[in-house]
Amino acid sequence: MKCLKCGQKVRVPGSCPSCGFNNKHIDKALNTANYFYNAGLEKAQLFDLSGARELLKKALYFNKRHIEARNLLGLVYYETGEGGRAYQEWLISAKLDPSETNPAVTYVKRMKEHPAVFESINETAKKYNQALSYAKQGSDDLALIQIKKVLSLTPKFVNGHLLLALLHMRAGDNKAAELDLNNVLSVDRYNTRARRYLRQIGGNAEKEIESVATVIQKPDSDNLKNVRPVDHYEDPNKETWKQFVYMLIGLAIGVIVMFVLVIPSVRAGASVDYNSLKTEYNETVDQKDSEISTLKQDKKALKEENSSLKKSLKVYEGSEGEDSMYDCLIKANDAYQSGDYIKCADYLSEVDPEALPSDTSKNLYSSMEDAFDKAASQLYESGMEYSRNYKYDKALQDLEDSYKYKKDYNTLYELAMCYKQLNKGDGGKAYFYLIINECEDRELVVKSANYGLDLQVKDAEEAAKTAEKPETEGRDSSKE
Repeated sequence: MKCLKCGQKVRVPGSCPSCGFNNKHIDKALNTANYFYNAGLEKAQLFDLSGARELLKKALYFNKRHIEARNLLGLVYYETGEGGRAYQEWLISAKLDPSETNPAVTYVKRMKEHPAVFESINETAKKYNQALSYAKQGSDDLALIQIKKVLSLTPKFVNGHLLLALLHMRAGDNKAAELDLNNVLSVDRYNTRARRYLRQIGGNAEKEIESVATVIQKPDSDNLKNVRPVDHYEDPNKETWKQFVYMLIGLAIGVIVMFVLVIPSVRAGASVDYNSLKTEYNETVDQKDSEISTLKQDKKALKEENSSLKKSLKVYEGSEGEDSMYDCLIKANDAYQSGDYIKCADYLSEVDPEALPSDTSKNLYSSMEDAFDKAASQLYESGMEYSRNYKYDKALQDLEDSYKYKKDYNTLYELAMCYKQLNKGDGGKAYFYLIINECEDRELVVKSANYGLDLQVKDAEEAAKTAEKPETEGRDSSKE
């Protein structure tokens, strides 16, 4: 077992030999995590997914390595239509326990084997964010269009149904809003927000969702039984009746002749004209497509030629008042000889080794390439020194330059921590996620997952605050 405070190995009973941390606190934290996991599992089995999600987050707060809680949290996210968060939890679980007995390994493998799943997740997130933006701007019609596209991709997306219900409430269509909220409760049976909205519009939050069968009524034909047949008796005095019948027969024959002879010939002529126009149109389209293709090829060739000329110009003369590549190479060599590796790396970053025309210049560039690693090390040490002295702005600049010269996950982690200390969580969030998805260092992944979870909780709280505004507007419009 490892000490949660300093990471050193400790005996099962007793205290940590390095920092003196009492091991009983570890046991209590693990037991508390198991308690919240069992409670979350019970709620998930009762389809109280929102309640299960909160309890499982608490379990992970006390034990970040609780594989079962992380896997179940991913399943809860997936069931409520949040596939991206589900994949993130399973990916962390798979990194903590890469054995085949861990179900998260199978989940991640299946999702990677089907790229269409990721495309659907990304498309859902983009359209939902766009719909939310439209709703905040007051463009309810555009928001309705976007959110309906989201639900066509992910029918169980709970947040999508809630947003659609709010839009219907704001439009005064409480019946449609009630149907949306019932869709939420069919997935998350005890969703508190859906039940609150139902009470606001006068619905019954405890009523079970039932499907209403459509009743098809057939026409009643009992009256036809009393109809008697007409006798074949003709009055010889009623000649006008015969004339009327003959006129109807003649009219019917004329209509039949028109449908048999006239209309087919007219249709044939129209068909010939249509086919002729279609052929002419296709020929015109093909000609224009050929011209467009030729223009695109010419444009591509001109771009390549222009790019080549710009590279040549930059090698010998520079561009827009900047130093040429030869000038940068000479200055980099001077800085390298004087031991100023940071300045040397700065000049070398302006040189494209593939564009250098001679072997001598390429060899000179190769002899100084180790300046990037040395500059990265110096900048990393400088940035850490600033960070230890709480000068996070300066530390951020040095660490960013260090990561530019050498892609190192430790530098990336320190960068994200600087953003967090400066209360710029959005800037560091992408770095934490990059470490979780790509880094092989398990300890670094766990630390990044801890701070990434804190940022997720903060985002959820902000989203809940913004959702209260459309809720209030929807309640006012329903009263009106």
